[in-house]
Amino acid sequence: MTTLRAHRVRALASIVAEGAAVGAVLASREAPPRSRRRVLTATAAGAVIAADQTALELPAVLREARTTGTVGPVPAHERGALVEAGTRALLLGVLLQVVDRPALERLTRRGIPHPHRWLGAAAAVAHTAVLAPVYWRLAAERARADAEREAAIEAELQEMAAGG
Repeated sequence: MTTLRAHRVRALASIVAEGAAVGAVLASREAPPRSRRRVLTATAAGAVIAADQTALELPAVLREARTTGTVGPVPAHERGALVEAGTRALLLGVLLQVVDRPALERLTRRGIPHPHRWLGAAAAVAHTAVLAPVYWRLAAERARADAEREAAIEAELQEMAAGG
């Protein structure tokens, strides 16, 4: 059984990885479009997010497939959290698009060097702040689901031991 602490550590790792990826992509906009630096940054950001999600989901899916021979549907609390996280990230992305040009112009007028880097850092912090509550709550729900599953297995084993 995975503990609440382990789920929360995993949630923090996901939050930081996603925030860093979003911030890096925004900061890389300082480079010309389709430049090597920008393409590599976007590719690396996508790879980080894909690896993070694969590391989170793949072991559980493989364990379930090995144990039961099938993979059941995604639990309702997982679906709800994923929809909420996606919606929050989408709304933040729209907000960043609206604020991007005026913020860049203001930073440039003030003589701030590398304004895209500052916007990238701000976007990373904003993305982390927007998704943290969802991932934190999902960690607690995953821990609760693990505990319930473990209790059900324990009860079934005790029933089997008492009956036979």
